[in-house]
Amino acid sequence: METAEKVDWAALNAHAAGRPARRLVSTAITAAGGDRHPGVVLDLGAGAGADSLQFARRGWTVHAYDSDDTLAARLVENERMTGSVQFHHTDIADVPVFPAAQIVYSTYTLGLLGPEALPEVWQKLVAALPRGGVMAVDFFGTNDSWAERSDVATLPLEQIDAMFSDFQVIDRSVRDEDGRFLADKKHWHVITTLARKLR
Repeated sequence: METAEKVDWAALNAHAAGRPARRLVSTAITAAGGDRHPGVVLDLGAGAGADSLQFARRGWTVHAYDSDDTLAARLVENERMTGSVQFHHTDIADVPVFPAAQIVYSTYTLGLLGPEALPEVWQKLVAALPRGGVMAVDFFGTNDSWAERSDVATLPLEQIDAMFSDFQVIDRSVRDEDGRFLADKKHWHVITTLARKLR
């Protein structure tokens, strides 16, 4: 099986460039109050940028973070947006402070920080949100086939709930099924949480 270090993220992101934005974008915007007063979004692990670009099309200012720069080549699309995307070509773990934001958004990425870096990054992301801000994120659960890897954080539901102790959980979905990652078979156990910060 490919490990995160061996994955050609540029090729993977280029292949994903045409995919539509996830439905989680719309639900996060709704939870944050809708499009009437768009604010700032942090998109961690923005990849090819489908979700970042959709936030921007709806008027939001996006800080998109990724260690691969595929998204940078697509930002000419900003001309057709009411919002904007500022791309940060960096490792998320190396960001000292994140900008204040109304939405923190991350799919299939935070677990790749690993069990050591994830807690520190999580604290910074929580600190970036004001009261009422929205967290829309995926975590890998303990049934995921990457649970055997020491460089990926796979979390039991109880630990995820503890991380959201200062939030109201609005919605949660669980993907627990066999699938693929690139050319390899993989069991996905992905827990998606949409939550609003209480304090």
